Amino acid sequence: MPKIFKFIGYLSNKLKLGGALCLAGMSLLTCADVVGRFFKCPIFGSVELVGFMGVLVAAMALPFTHETRGHIGVELFVRRMPEKRQVFIDACTGIISFALFIVVAWRMTLYGISMKQSGEVSMNLELPEYLIIFAVAGCFLLLSAVIAKDVVDGLGRLRSK
Repeated sequence: MPKIFKFIGYLSNKLKLGGALCLAGMSLLTCADVVGRFFKCPIFGSVELVGFMGVLVAAMALPFTHETRGHIGVELFVRRMPEKRQVFIDACTGIISFALFIVVAWRMTLYGISMKQSGEVSMNLELPEYLIIFAVAGCFLLLSAVIAKDVVDGLGRLRSK
């Protein structure tokens, strides 16, 4: 099992870098578009590209954010409980989160397939939107794997106590 956990961590780290590149691309493209608008020469389709990259930034950051516990959590009440109960509550919320994101990834994949079959493209640049949908579904799938790893680790801690 540790090899798969290392692979999940590796993928999470690569997605984090991809998200950082998208964020940098958003910044550069927005700056270039603003300068271009000043000289009456805006970048065609920049709003679409920035929107796509914004979606990718958010989706690509999720697995790493969960892995490093960088998300917002209501811990005030739970952290006052005994450690065994904390681990149990973390495992329960992890299982629910895992189920939720698996369903979201599955439904997004089905939605991406229907978008591909319909031939739907973006308005200005006519880029296939299903590629972004599949990428986000993949990020949610990896997030589910990170959550599953977290649950397995938590249950292992619960057994050892």
